[in-house]
This record gives sequence, C-alpha cells and structure tokens, in this order.
Amino acid sequence: MTEMEEKVRRLFDEYGRTSNDALKDAASVNVSGVAAFFAAYFVGSTPQAVFGGANDAAFRDVIPQGFARYRDAGGKRMDITGVTITCLNDLHALAEVGWDFSYVNKAGEAGNVRFTNFYLVTIADGSPRIFAYITGDEEKAMRDHGLA
Repeated sequence: MTEMEEKVRRLFDEYGRTSNDALKDAASVNVSGVAAFFAAYFVGSTPQAVFGGANDAAFRDVIPQGFARYRDAGGKRMDITGVTITCLNDLHALAEVGWDFSYVNKAGEAGNVRFTNFYLVTIADGSPRIFAYITGDEEKAMRDHGLA
C-alpha cells in the first residue's frame, strides 16, 4: 500500500467512526471533526443536484441536522463495508466507499440500506481532505425501505 493509499484509508476509517458515533448519539456529533474531513471548498453530486459549498459556519450548522435526519429515520449504525482507492496522481485519489446503514423503522422492523459513494480526495496540504463526492439516490433508497 502506498503512502497516499494509507492516508486515504485512515481518513475513511476515521470518517466512518466519527459518522457512526454521531448517528448513535446526538451528543457525540463532532462538528469540527466532521468538517475537518472536507476541503475548504467541495462539490457534491446527487441525483437531485450538483452543488458546491464552502467548509464554513453554514456547513458546520447543517452537520448535526444531517445526522439527526438519519436518527429520526430510525438509523442505528452507519458502517463502512469496504474502501477501494485509486491513486490518480501524487496528490489526488478516488475512493469508492461501501456503506451499510442499519435501521429500525417506525414499525419496529430492522433492515439495512447498502450503498456506494465515490469521493475525490486531495492531499495537497499534506492531510487528506474530501473535495468532491458522488452519491446514488439516497432519497429513493430511504423511501424503498419505508424510512422517508
């Protein structure tokens, strides 16, 4: 494993742990920790829109809301199931990350939503940071599982 791959893998190991902690307990949401995984500016692409945003106070304000939404839907765990890293050059990598969202819905039924996101990561400042991500249709998956 190259140094770049090790850095990116550590980033997602920590991102996964931090996200899982935040999902399990509202008091455990580490806003500055989550924000630190992202570059000063980043882009997201979902089926609903492509958007960009600064890693600023407004971004930090929405971080707890995102985890609260998952908890309200019955989310219990958010585990990384695998990370495949493709080094693009000396400063950039593509990470394909599998996630497993465990839930108990309002009817008391347990289930899992499995999905894959793609992340573009830079280490230009020495530390790995996500500067772009691509997700599937999370809204549809949540509806399909009776969570939205």
